[in-house]
Amino acid sequence: MNAATPSKDIDVKLFSMVLCFSRAIDFLHPKISEHHLRVAYVASCLAEELGLGQGQIQEALIAGALHDVAAVSSAMHFDLFDDALTRYHVSTRQIPDHLHLHGWEGYLLLRDFAPFAKAASAIRFHHVNWDFGHGREFEGEQVPLTSHILHLADRIAVLPDDDRHVLEQVAGIRQAVATGTGRWFMPAVAAAFDGISEKESFWLDLTSRHKEEIISRRFGGSKVSLDLDGLYQLARIFGKIIDYRSPFTAAHSSGVAATSEELAHRLGMSPTERRLIGVAGNLHDIGKLAVPTEILDKPGRLTPQEMFIIRQHPYYTHRILSTVPGLETVNTWASLHHERLDGRGYPFRPRELPLGSRIIAVADIFTAITENRPYRRGMDRMQCLAVLDQLVAEGAIDGDVVAVLRHDFDQIHHIRRRSQSAHASDSDMTAAGALLPSA
Repeated sequence: MNAATPSKDIDVKLFSMVLCFSRAIDFLHPKISEHHLRVAYVASCLAEELGLGQGQIQEALIAGALHDVAAVSSAMHFDLFDDALTRYHVSTRQIPDHLHLHGWEGYLLLRDFAPFAKAASAIRFHHVNWDFGHGREFEGEQVPLTSHILHLADRIAVLPDDDRHVLEQVAGIRQAVATGTGRWFMPAVAAAFDGISEKESFWLDLTSRHKEEIISRRFGGSKVSLDLDGLYQLARIFGKIIDYRSPFTAAHSSGVAATSEELAHRLGMSPTERRLIGVAGNLHDIGKLAVPTEILDKPGRLTPQEMFIIRQHPYYTHRILSTVPGLETVNTWASLHHERLDGRGYPFRPRELPLGSRIIAVADIFTAITENRPYRRGMDRMQCLAVLDQLVAEGAIDGDVVAVLRHDFDQIHHIRRRSQSAHASDSDMTAAGALLPSA
């Protein structure tokens, strides 16, 4: 793996990042393979059929691609997600009250990134029934049209039985939606579905294994690019979602990013490189979305079989990020964070490690052993440096990077804690019920 030279003119498409992360979160639950991509496709088709503008179509696509990010990112919501995918079908007469919680939490996760603000509002209300017009509002607030689009798209995405040919099922699905129109689905949105669902191509695209290509071809016309600051902000949002899965790593990515940036600064990297290494630090564990939470949350020693699963995550980081043109340097730095200088790391075992990856490797270890976890206190300076020195002696990590950390340990440690504290505060969405809407 060869890192490209970082460019001052970062040109990463927002659309590519959304599809990348949508595919990534579909790793999270055994029942949702391609669910987010399916919802994104259906929502985009409905918005187009309704004659909405390009911006609103993109809003529907983003909302569909990320709509269940809170439900699938948190172990405590997995039973809820089972409800959404199995017991809660078109024929359900009443939506369980708790099903709205993950829409609220998804809204909180995404709302602070300006390009996601409207999609976040749609996600907040995506389980609101039309209820013969009463669904125009929910808890005193207006429900966006995109929420009603998303509501129907979410149901359409789960109805096809993958064990049967989709075209055999079209009549039954269309009838189910017609039956639910007015009570559950907004009539105008249901009418749009009636129009698009007549086409066999709609259903074949929906169940195709090449949905990213199909979505990109039909709806990827948006040229919205992220500059370096925008990319960094989005990486922080995605890092927050990655960490949201486990109380054991509640703000780990933020700590790695902050530590990496500070080490890069002290090692003479350019401002552009420092910002990019912060992006890589926030995204380095995106591959852990493919690791079950019971393994991530296990406080004791992992079994050999569990270690095989854990050791896959940098590979998945690489595969996920490789779908985004312009992210090559970030991908290399992030994907090699478990490699060793002596070649005994995993999973790629390259002959050489770029400085960015060496920095993130040290930052990752430093953050992991100094941050507090629910089952143990973080190490103090002496303990931490002893661990790092041993790894240097073994030929695992870069002694020059560790020397910088040793020289400015207290400052870097403070920066790491401050970043994680702010990140954890932002992510604490249910503490004492302070941020929850009224029941």
